[in-house]
Amino acid sequence: MLLGATGASGQLAAPVFQGTALVGDEPLREGVVALHHLSDGEQGTIDSVQVSEGGAFRFVLPTMPNPARNDIYFASYRHDGVLYFSAAITATTQLDSVYTIQAYDTLVAPPGGHDIPLQSRSVFFEPDTVGWRVTELYQLRNDEDRTVVAGPDGLVWAHPLPIEATNIVAGEGEISPGAVGVQDGTFVVRGAVPPGERIFVVRYQVESPLIDVPNRGSPELLDVLVREPAPSVDVEGLELVDRIELEAGSTYMRFSGTEVGDAEIRIVPGEEARAPRVEWVAFLLALILAASGLFILRPTGAPQVAGAVTAEPVAARRALLEQVAYLDEEFAREGAPEGRREAYERRRAELLRQLALLS
Repeated sequence: MLLGATGASGQLAAPVFQGTALVGDEPLREGVVALHHLSDGEQGTIDSVQVSEGGAFRFVLPTMPNPARNDIYFASYRHDGVLYFSAAITATTQLDSVYTIQAYDTLVAPPGGHDIPLQSRSVFFEPDTVGWRVTELYQLRNDEDRTVVAGPDGLVWAHPLPIEATNIVAGEGEISPGAVGVQDGTFVVRGAVPPGERIFVVRYQVESPLIDVPNRGSPELLDVLVREPAPSVDVEGLELVDRIELEAGSTYMRFSGTEVGDAEIRIVPGEEARAPRVEWVAFLLALILAASGLFILRPTGAPQVAGAVTAEPVAARRALLEQVAYLDEEFAREGAPEGRREAYERRRAELLRQLALLS
């Protein structure tokens, strides 16, 4: 909203960004809300206020949001060690709304992790010069009314990786350093998982796609996608649904199944099959796009999503905004040890570049 239509000089008054901070269904009684600003010329946390009665917060913005400058304003609040965010403001017309920062109380996971439902899992195999690259997307769904966090030296969720996996990269670009990792051949999530859906990604290499892939958590939907050209393969327990095109001229054999339990995924030699039609699978693109805010897929050859960004821009933009906020906050809190500033600035520039692509 605007503070009055015009000032004494006839100029428009300052814009106001206002909202409410909630913890569960209750308004926040005390705490500090921070204001973040990203643009072509300025990035970072620019203001903070104490919440007032009813969890209300209010910021007078230094400038009108200007799409020509790629202006983005958003607010954040940390509750029980977890950072939560409002929606992003990118245009003046959005200031007519009252925005909400939804926070939650926490649930501490047992030492081996919490049993968070695995809504879907997608495993991409792609030929490489020295074997095969594999990219896995795990879509978790936290049905609790609390954010699941790790206990001391514990974790939130875990999934084993194939024994053949090498050069493992877990969640590159994740929201917070240390939020994901690999421990004894297992992909582990240590970062907080709030209610709702959350996507995590891990990438590794194998010599051949003919391997046994561990499967835990009884995913509601499981997809194995093998990029062509590839040898004829079959996936035990899954059905060859079709070939899909994730980018022009790039097709994948898609094997799929629902309610497959915890049986290992066995990829075995298959018989030559008729060529099924090529189709576009929107839900897979949305999954990859949402994950693109967490994991930079393309530089090492994983599925291309550029050009598909209009499918689900809100999820990707929000993920990128959260990363920038976490990056800034942790850098400010920890200071600038030798060599860290360069890495911080390089990572930040990459996040802002991705945001610009989604504008």
